[in-house]
Amino acid sequence: MKTIMYIHGYGSNGNAIKGQLLRKMLPQCKVVSPTFDYDHSTPWTIQNQIHETVEKEEVKMIVGSSFGGYQTLCATAFFHGIVWVINPVHDVVSTIRRIFLNSNSFDQSHFDPGFLDVYKDFNDKIFRTQVQLNQSGRWPADTSLNFALSTDDELLGDHHPLLDLFPHHDRVVWKDSCGHRFLRFEELDLMPQLRL
Repeated sequence: MKTIMYIHGYGSNGNAIKGQLLRKMLPQCKVVSPTFDYDHSTPWTIQNQIHETVEKEEVKMIVGSSFGGYQTLCATAFFHGIVWVINPVHDVVSTIRRIFLNSNSFDQSHFDPGFLDVYKDFNDKIFRTQVQLNQSGRWPADTSLNFALSTDDELLGDHHPLLDLFPHHDRVVWKDSCGHRFLRFEELDLMPQLRL
């Protein structure tokens, strides 16, 4: 039985509907979907948790959505397998400033202003390295990079700048009328890649 890891977005959790949709559409696979504490954990800690899960569960595919999509793109620094990112954040520091810090679910009382500095450092060292690797054409052949993007993402807007960052990819699936949530997983046809 092959294992898929789902990485949820900000304000969500490991039992979110997207993880449940993956379980329903891929009953022959094991879907692991841990909950990450994006408010209080550094991106380094989250990446360590992802890495530990990948190793322990022998993950073959990672599916990440929104902020989890950003974490998934960063995880390609150590994960080699099938990657699907759904409406991922790609400009993480400005997105944290614009959306997360203004969110009702963000715990402002415990917010450390250094949180943004940590993400900036992480982004410069990890995310930017993966962008450069992809743009240079040195993306690992054993890492299949796939995007599922909404044409009407009301939260993140136009995803074309993301594709400019990652010009070397396997598939891009554009969907209308799904907004940022993008719940149309059944239209992604994940099984052929898992059979390889």
